[in-house]
Amino acid sequence: MPRPLVPDRRGRILTAAADLILETGWPRTTVADIAERAGIGKGAVYREFTGKAAILDAVLTRSMRRMTARVHQQVLAADGVVDLPAVYRFGVEALLSEPLMRALYLGDDAVLGEHVRGVTDQRYAMRFGWLADYIERLQRAGVVVDTVPSETITRMLGLFTVGLINAPGVLGAGSPAEFSDVVTLFADLTGRGLAGPGPVDAAAARRAQLTLLDQLSDQLARPGDPR
Repeated sequence: MPRPLVPDRRGRILTAAADLILETGWPRTTVADIAERAGIGKGAVYREFTGKAAILDAVLTRSMRRMTARVHQQVLAADGVVDLPAVYRFGVEALLSEPLMRALYLGDDAVLGEHVRGVTDQRYAMRFGWLADYIERLQRAGVVVDTVPSETITRMLGLFTVGLINAPGVLGAGSPAEFSDVVTLFADLTGRGLAGPGPVDAAAARRAQLTLLDQLSDQLARPGDPR
């Protein structure tokens, strides 16, 4: 007799994994722990995921989807120009609103850095390509100075992002306030240093940001995954 299907088995696994990350940390979490917390057999976990790394990837993707949706809403609701400092501010607020992402970025484990280094597909290369296009759109909109190549600006932003990802494993745990202050300072300095001469096309800048968010949302989408 076939075993009954577990409702939303994948979602239960991801929720269990996220809870365990917050409670005991990812390095100390096992697939058996996740199965027990989800109330299913260990074999059922492997019918959904190839292993622990794949579970973490899916957990992070689910959180990224929620963060992207929140930033999207903030861009739509914002008054005036959505420039680089505004985008970083929205991003910080979205990240700190996600308990899982907050724990991984502010903890003292090198989980995020190890995960990113272990990803073999082209998702991050694609994201930086979209970022370069976004910067070029901001330059045409008069928000960002056009005397600095967009590739150089994109690489600078990428280096800062990589630094954030690897900071917990190198610098140790931090606080939400410290994280927010550091990112805000970087965004403010970048915004002032790269400010375009104007006139600024606020509508074009907003469209550029929404296009970037749509590209990221499409990449993060997976049919059947819980939102």
